[in-house]
Amino acid sequence: MRRESFRGSMTLIVCLLVLTGVAKASDDRQKKSEDKPRRQIVLFHLEFTLNETLDGKPSEPRNFKMLIQGGETNRVRIGSKVLISSAESEPKFTDVGLKFDCKLDERDGYISLDGKFELNDLVSPMPRPLIRSFQAEIETAVLLDKATTIGVYDDAVSKRRYELRVMVTKAKELPKTRTPLPQPE
Repeated sequence: MRRESFRGSMTLIVCLLVLTGVAKASDDRQKKSEDKPRRQIVLFHLEFTLNETLDGKPSEPRNFKMLIQGGETNRVRIGSKVLISSAESEPKFTDVGLKFDCKLDERDGYISLDGKFELNDLVSPMPRPLIRSFQAEIETAVLLDKATTIGVYDDAVSKRRYELRVMVTKAKELPKTRTPLPQPE
């Protein structure tokens, strides 16, 4: 009987130690999350301009604008699927339009840009569709509030030239703490 009482006491002590350790670990995690400063949300306006010339004659520039949060990635997919096969064969489709992924960070007084840009246009329809494609992978840094040419590209097949420019401006800094929204009555 004494042995059973001893085992019961030991079991109770072990359970108390385990529960005390779990509660202390939970308190430590909560303190760490409270001590960790929240990163301030910074928003940027990002504007890309693609200028295209053919035989030295410029066409209308194409502008792509977005609002992006510093340190985050934005993805844009705009376009259509176009039938590119003849009526006699199995249907084949291709995407035309814009695909754009971009990540932006502010570091050392520069705006770091990392992105992929793809623009596909249907130049001529059936029976022999011609699709013109422009693709660029970007890893660069630019100055804030200054339009910057980040690439000039010559088309190897035609006498086309593409110039890709970017302008980054700071939109707004949001406060570190959020104020609760008013509750409906």
